[in-house]
Amino acid sequence: MLVVPLRWLLFGLLLAVVATALLALWLDRRRVRRRAAETFANAAVHAILERAPFGWMVLEGPERYVYANEYARRLLQLKAPSGPVPAVEWGFLLDDDRADVRRGRAPEGRYRVLRLPSERAVRWWLMSGERWDYLFLLDVTSQYEAEEARTQLFAGLSHELRTPVGAILTHLEILSLPDIPAETREQSLRLLRAETRRLARMVHLMLELGRLETSPEIDRRPVDLADLAERAISSLAAQSEERNIHFSLEADSPLPTVWGDPDRLMQVFLNLLDNVLKHCRPGDRATVVLRRTEGGVLCAVRDTGPGIPAEHLPRITRRFYRATKQEVEGSGLGLALVEEILRRHGSRLEISSQTEGETGTCVQFVLPTAPSRL
Repeated sequence: MLVVPLRWLLFGLLLAVVATALLALWLDRRRVRRRAAETFANAAVHAILERAPFGWMVLEGPERYVYANEYARRLLQLKAPSGPVPAVEWGFLLDDDRADVRRGRAPEGRYRVLRLPSERAVRWWLMSGERWDYLFLLDVTSQYEAEEARTQLFAGLSHELRTPVGAILTHLEILSLPDIPAETREQSLRLLRAETRRLARMVHLMLELGRLETSPEIDRRPVDLADLAERAISSLAAQSEERNIHFSLEADSPLPTVWGDPDRLMQVFLNLLDNVLKHCRPGDRATVVLRRTEGGVLCAVRDTGPGIPAEHLPRITRRFYRATKQEVEGSGLGLALVEEILRRHGSRLEISSQTEGETGTCVQFVLPTAPSRL
């Protein structure tokens, strides 16, 4: 007859009780989770939450979400309506915020604005309930980038204003001196006019950039590019003749109508041709080329100028960046404005240049054609 010691019998009974309790707890958690999933999967509730113009998540436990609507899944790049919180930076920050809210450190919820791995910017608000935590999300990428652009613009502008303002103050002091030579007076006046023009141009371009970056979508309509380019060339005819730089136009005929903002596109051609006038030499030529291409019109401004050194090309469109000597009149904002206008048109600026042999620079971009129904 088998005899089991009493202590082992009691130990076995204790293990059975513990196992039963753990199993009951596990089943209860599964039931709660299933009930939550069923609640959020309810057809009416699900339809409302899926169409919501904001992200919404229900969080359970330390590293799991019970439900995420379509907006939240798209913004956070989640693969399923429920599952584990990804082990990425925003997931760790979410854990920190949940801990603070649960411990009463943020009784009104936790707000945060952050950049996601996708480079989108998100603002979230986290609040805690009895059983779950709730996370509300909003994509604020456009506002975030606009604020960054304004900050960078004004920081660059404040730096760039120091030189012309300093020069103006210096020459005003010179002009106030008694009995200064006529030659010195004329030189100071000439420099004052040049620096004032530079300031005026800089402020004008800064305001244009600011308007463009903070405005809604551009006003698109059919545009006759050939006519627009001809008008741009004609408006600079006096300056090109004075500097002995020849402008010409080469365009396919017929040329498709493009889809864009004619005023902004005129700014593009005027800025590019103005760059030619500033940096080319007497006797150089510049040609505006318009060619049909798949889905649009290829636009190029080609010149026979001295070219741009290769080390400057990657940075040439940065704000206030100048690849030439300071003696050349300019603000360092013209190409930045051109690039922003083209970005709004779904295009991008491509620049190539040659400084040896047959020198010259080619700036080109593609504009989409107008919808056929128009």
